[in-house]
Amino acid sequence: MKKLHIILVLLLLALVNPVYCQKTKGKSKKQLQSEITSLQKEITTANQLLKKTKKDKEMTLNEVNLLDKKIKQREQLIKAYNEQIAVLDEEINAGQSNIKTLNADLGKLRKEYAKMLTFANKNRSHYDKLGFVFASQNFNQAFRRLRYIREFSDARKVKMDQIASTERRISGEVEASQQAREEQAALLKDEKEQQEALKKEKEELNSQVAKLKKKEGNLQQDIKNKQQQTQKLQKAIDDIIAEEIRKANAEAERKRKEEAKKKAAANKDKGKTATTTAPVTPAPSKEKGMALTPSEQTLSSNFVNNKGKLPWPVERGVVSSSYGKHASVVSSKVTVTNNGIDIATTEGAKARAVFDGEVASVAKLVGSNTVVIIRHGEYFTVYSNLENVTVKRGDKVKTKQNIGTVHTNKNENKTEIHFELLKEQSRQNPANWLSK
Repeated sequence: MKKLHIILVLLLLALVNPVYCQKTKGKSKKQLQSEITSLQKEITTANQLLKKTKKDKEMTLNEVNLLDKKIKQREQLIKAYNEQIAVLDEEINAGQSNIKTLNADLGKLRKEYAKMLTFANKNRSHYDKLGFVFASQNFNQAFRRLRYIREFSDARKVKMDQIASTERRISGEVEASQQAREEQAALLKDEKEQQEALKKEKEELNSQVAKLKKKEGNLQQDIKNKQQQTQKLQKAIDDIIAEEIRKANAEAERKRKEEAKKKAAANKDKGKTATTTAPVTPAPSKEKGMALTPSEQTLSSNFVNNKGKLPWPVERGVVSSSYGKHASVVSSKVTVTNNGIDIATTEGAKARAVFDGEVASVAKLVGSNTVVIIRHGEYFTVYSNLENVTVKRGDKVKTKQNIGTVHTNKNENKTEIHFELLKEQSRQNPANWLSK
């Protein structure tokens, strides 16, 4: 009987604490929701810009580019919806699995508790606690019986708590699963609406492209002219930055020679020969690139540390042309090369610095209006197609400081800023640096 008591007590004191964890591969639900919200804002902005610029039934090339961009954004939005639906599927499946396991555990707990009650009823005479303890033959036996009663009572309480806890967890899993199903149903509805909108937009794009292709010769010439302007802009930017690098290196060389001269004079005063005792700091190598002061090195490091977090050069807008080479929407025969990104925005929009720095140049260029170049240590940002510029060369600027107004082309009702980012003279993809 004693052996049976020990086994029973050990059984009753065993705690059941299953842990369930469902890991979702890829993006989290929070990340996907953030992406969906961002894309929805971009599509809304694109719609507003298209509504503002569209003057007649036949779109301009600028409007076709905007519509093409909006279609790509909607395709990304649909993809994000599908990914989030898949995440919710995993949550629902995990929830159902957890509910099944918890129900099984609850059944076991209830059976164990039923056995405890049965045992208690069969040994009811023992549960006259005082009589059971006082019937002991000696003090040690009385102490063991008292501890047994306490442990058995505690074990019953633990089992009851486990049953209540498991029931609460089942209720929570059922509620979470129901909420996930409701979210999924809403997403499926939204995704269907996006698919219908995408279909209409593609039909409209194909229709407008077909109309514009009738003027393909003129369009090709327009694109060619724009590319020529782009080449001129690129050369001007390269020349300005090359001059900045030359000046920085020349200043570093001047300081180096001045330092060497001071050392030589100090050694001469001591009666030593400067050529044999005064080490001369070597001139900066061209391979090392641009010479930087300590403060400029710090600025460069801070700029790099903010990669992917820089604010946009305008408060709101849509990327109408991305970085790199890509075929024209209208004519596959024409390849467009973009050294930065073009951002379509609203009339009167202010251009703003994306980071702390110093204005390296303010220049007026044919076809690009006013161009502002800001230096951030060894990095440069370029803001093209501005008017009413409020900064000048040498000015210190802060992050998000307004530097001018984006020019509006009245003939096309197009307000667009061209933005570039370079490390010395090496062009970078701005999309990798700006916040998403």
